[in-house]
Amino acid sequence: MKKFLLCLVLLLTGCGIETRVIDKANGDSKTYLFFKDFNPNNYYVELWDRNVNKNDDTKIILARDGDKYYYEIDGVSNMINIWKDGYLYTLDGQLKNYNKVQSPVQDNAYGILPNDMKTLRIKGYETGGEKIYGKTYTYEKYTYDNEETIYYFDGNDLVYIRYNGLQKNLFYKFNLTKDKASSNLFEIPKDYLEITY
Repeated sequence: MKKFLLCLVLLLTGCGIETRVIDKANGDSKTYLFFKDFNPNNYYVELWDRNVNKNDDTKIILARDGDKYYYEIDGVSNMINIWKDGYLYTLDGQLKNYNKVQSPVQDNAYGILPNDMKTLRIKGYETGGEKIYGKTYTYEKYTYDNEETIYYFDGNDLVYIRYNGLQKNLFYKFNLTKDKASSNLFEIPKDYLEITY
């Protein structure tokens, strides 16, 4: 009978995760512990787009090797952007062509992936529980000026990443990360035709 009453009390009061504000972390946040070996200058990360619905199978690939950046959207269509040597190469995987223009780097990982591990180690954050697609996850929300990045965890596993900025809001499901991006990723395939305008 006591077990039944305890279960009833938990159901009536809820068993949510208390929201807390951590003013200064000490390298013990779930986010820092998950990314502690992450190198913001050399990485390969795969995400699933969740900006439209929970079943979207559009894959997002973010990669960096020093001053070379790679960004791919692989869904209904396939689009690849590669920044290197002061140029942006835009590849069309279906037509097997590309164009090349001078362009500064657009860091598509900004707000999604940490870019300063020393700051992240001690950065204050808000933590609590939030329900996404019917399941409650522990979140850690980091605020930078007028922007925020929220990492959602199931235990110690990163599940979702949400970025809310002045110009865009993004929501991704985390798939995987590798310590290093392959150098082949930044090469233009030899069978692609250059298109000039």
